[in-house]
Amino acid sequence: MLGGGGNLGALQVGMLQAVIDRGIVPDELVGCSAGAMNAAMIAADPTPEGVGRLRALWTTGQGDIVAPFGRFDGVRLLTHRGVSLQSNAGLRRLLETSLPHRRFEEFPLPFHVVATSLTTNSERWFSTGDVIEPILASAALPAVFPPVVIEGDTLVDGGVINNVPLSKAHDLRPNRIFVFHVGNFSRARPAPKRPIDVLLHAFSISRSQRFDFESQQPAATGVELVILPSVNPGKLKYNDFGRSAELIERGRIATAAFLDTSAAVAGQDS
Repeated sequence: MLGGGGNLGALQVGMLQAVIDRGIVPDELVGCSAGAMNAAMIAADPTPEGVGRLRALWTTGQGDIVAPFGRFDGVRLLTHRGVSLQSNAGLRRLLETSLPHRRFEEFPLPFHVVATSLTTNSERWFSTGDVIEPILASAALPAVFPPVVIEGDTLVDGGVINNVPLSKAHDLRPNRIFVFHVGNFSRARPAPKRPIDVLLHAFSISRSQRFDFESQQPAATGVELVILPSVNPGKLKYNDFGRSAELIERGRIATAAFLDTSAAVAGQDS
């Protein structure tokens, strides 16, 4: 289960490398936002080579295409006309050139992508049909990327309602769930100085609250929950993709250490 996290999605690449290098191969994937894109890439090729291609995707300057925001985005957020600060054309090109298939059914592994419906005020899941539009919808960060309309339904980032979709993973009735939650760390937050700081902090709380609650509930009978450690990236702007290589390596090291010193790998073939 791969949660959302914007540029912190790079951490998941290293985490995936550590997991797959140890012979832990997913049977099914669940993804949200950046995690939806990562899930699609691994569903296409759940091997070390597939992880290598995902690593290349995150470290070849693609962030400049996906998120070319300027320094005055706080002002633009309040004054810009239209429903988003930028187009999703760059992300669309990235998906179209990177994914080897166009329909969910064509991927070697099944995977599921969540978006938030502005029409029904609920989460909406995709696991069949076209792949590109649902991933664009899942990653449509409100006000930054435009909403995506699918079958008359107006959709935005899945993280608005279910950023780390543990409930969906349980619905699939697995015997083990590996959780790739890039926000799984604690750090003191500086006091907000601007209205946008308060807004972003509040949004962050709302995104994490559901997972915090669900992960503390008794797991379904027979289901093992393996919550992988994340990494505190330190001071990192939300639009900075220049540290992806560093974050990938730090994610790999942290997950490798966790797996090698815990029982998470034991019985992996059961």
